[in-house]
Amino acid sequence: MGSYLQTYGVEEEHRGRIIKRILIAGGSVLAVLLVGYLLLHNYPEKRVVNSFLDKINARNYQGAYQEWGCTTQHPCPNYDFQRFIQDWGPGSKAQAPWKVSSVDSCKSFLTVNVQAPGAELQSLAVQHSDKSLGFAPASECQEKKWRWGQFFNRVFHRSS
Repeated sequence: MGSYLQTYGVEEEHRGRIIKRILIAGGSVLAVLLVGYLLLHNYPEKRVVNSFLDKINARNYQGAYQEWGCTTQHPCPNYDFQRFIQDWGPGSKAQAPWKVSSVDSCKSFLTVNVQAPGAELQSLAVQHSDKSLGFAPASECQEKKWRWGQFFNRVFHRSS
């Protein structure tokens, strides 16, 4: 009679351990996917802006103008090379280096705010579809969306 009761509940215990391992593994995979998404979902657009800023900081204005989508042979209709140099080159008030100050993701483009010492904040837009670079209409997205950073900043960094 002792051998019959020794195996009582062993299968349920084994099943419980398997379920616990599956839940832990599933939660871990979801956490890794979430962190990966948060870190990498705008990576191609950020690379475009970083490449542009690297060329501006290296004073390679021809290459930066090409990153903008224009060339000296085929200038942009409303943004010729001379105007580009006034905004980004030695003619501007900016002192290198230009750096990214904030990023805001909209539905169709990524807004990247860049700034250099002595210069005003410039808002750039990188289209999600073709990764083209241009000026953003505003420094942050105007569409309705959750602003988690602002929410947590208000909750945890209240001034007394």
